[in-house]
Amino acid sequence: MPSVKSLACWTLLLLFLLTACRVPGATRPVVKIGLVAPFEGRYRYVGYGLFAAVRLALREANAQGGIGTPAYSVELVAYDDGADPAMARQQAEKLAIDPQVVVAIGHFREETTRAALTVYAREGLPLVAPAVLDPALETGPGVVSRIGPDADELADRILEGVMEVGLVTDGGPLGAALQRRAAARGRPLRLVGTPTDALRWPSLPPVLFCDAPPVVCGELLVALRAGGWNGEMVGGPDLAADEFRAVAGEAATGTRVVTPWPRLQALPGCADFVAACTEISLGIPPGDLALPAYAAAQYALRALEQAISQKGKPSRSGVAAALLALPPEPLISPCGEWTRTH
Repeated sequence: MPSVKSLACWTLLLLFLLTACRVPGATRPVVKIGLVAPFEGRYRYVGYGLFAAVRLALREANAQGGIGTPAYSVELVAYDDGADPAMARQQAEKLAIDPQVVVAIGHFREETTRAALTVYAREGLPLVAPAVLDPALETGPGVVSRIGPDADELADRILEGVMEVGLVTDGGPLGAALQRRAAARGRPLRLVGTPTDALRWPSLPPVLFCDAPPVVCGELLVALRAGGWNGEMVGGPDLAADEFRAVAGEAATGTRVVTPWPRLQALPGCADFVAACTEISLGIPPGDLALPAYAAAQYALRALEQAISQKGKPSRSGVAAALLALPPEPLISPCGEWTRTH
């Protein structure tokens, strides 16, 4: 029967062998970034068009040795909110349960982002929101980093060179900003109302801004064209959606879309980025929100790296503090330099 001394020696030898066989960097600790977007339902194209871009950003970080000092591997936890406010709150709750999730990206719709804020605030989970325009979200509960131009900046761009414009709105932040900025320029909007109101107006201005969901704007444009209106419809990011073009059909010709982020097709330096995203998504090309989603992931990674380096480990409070300290520029783009508003 082996002695206690020999057992101790064998134990130490076994521990030494286990340690010696461990590949450096192969057992990095893990930290998680959450992603919430609509992957099913009417707006499913949003989630599928940006998911690979976030995955790509995290893959690049891990391939470079991880994030922070000491280095952590970064994993992605993604949930579908169906573009529904109630689901958005539920998925925020799911993210909050996992203590390894220290920052979230989402929700890519104004209404779902706003609905989930109280959950993130209660759980101390910071949120990076790259596709919402309402600057008031940053002054609400919790830590919200809204990157990119806001509604006022887009409204100013829309009003450039326009002398007479009407507004069809369902109460969104871009419509409200358009009214503010038009009044500031001394030429308030001629007509303001809901999509139903627009169909009853006896005459319409030559330019009509539609701040409503893409299907609603598409249906309205078809009806106005049928009634003889030949003016220009202008819209925000929702009018870039495939759903608008599918509903409006030929009536969409000549529509002007103003977005806070350039479209991939307009950026010749994006070929490698598009190819990488398409490979990750098994053939699905990246959508219009792929660039802001990638930028949001890079922004979250920068905050995470700073939090780990300062505290030695990641935490929600550390990432929140880092986000508040980080300037919004420069953001890392996969396509070189580009103008953010076009």
